[in-house]
Amino acid sequence: MSSSTDRHGTLHTPSLHGRVPDDLPVLLRSNRLAYALQVTRRRLLTVHLPVAAVLCLIAIRSWLVTVVLLAMVGLHYVVTCLDEAAKVRSPLLGADDHGLFLRPNGVLQPALHLPWPHVKKLAVQRDSGVWMLCVTPRDPGEDKRAQERETAGRFYGFWRILRYQRTVRRLGTSLFTPIVGADPDRLLVDLNAQRGAR
Repeated sequence: MSSSTDRHGTLHTPSLHGRVPDDLPVLLRSNRLAYALQVTRRRLLTVHLPVAAVLCLIAIRSWLVTVVLLAMVGLHYVVTCLDEAAKVRSPLLGADDHGLFLRPNGVLQPALHLPWPHVKKLAVQRDSGVWMLCVTPRDPGEDKRAQERETAGRFYGFWRILRYQRTVRRLGTSLFTPIVGADPDRLLVDLNAQRGAR
């Protein structure tokens, strides 16, 4: 490379940025509400609705108790959606011929810029009903640093930590972000086209 930085002033080494630039050839934006509904859909089907059904059976003799219990379950789901919507930042990812900008796990953390020579593999996988872009870095230490950034400085409940670690094990990397509002296969083709442009 003829210079040590690209047009965004990004060093050609893995680095953190406050946001994903808006002028990249490949860009994945996400509506907060659509994102929240997508990532909580599995919990709605496997947790909230079964709990609501059990509570209805328990309180079947009193319609008032049933209504109150259902309202509590519904409120908990709404709070879960709002929590997910508050965490997401758009764009979730972007790429040009210099490298990939990625918000690991799609949340508030700074965007990670990985120059293409530092990317070993790109893949899309489904996890809990949500398509994820999974990035395998050439440096395994980058994976560990991403996990530390994800959990550092924030209150992480026991179940949330378990859910995050289970996701990392299933996907094989901590550098993943939900693909919401885009065709996963088309996005992968576009990213590989940028990667091959170098």
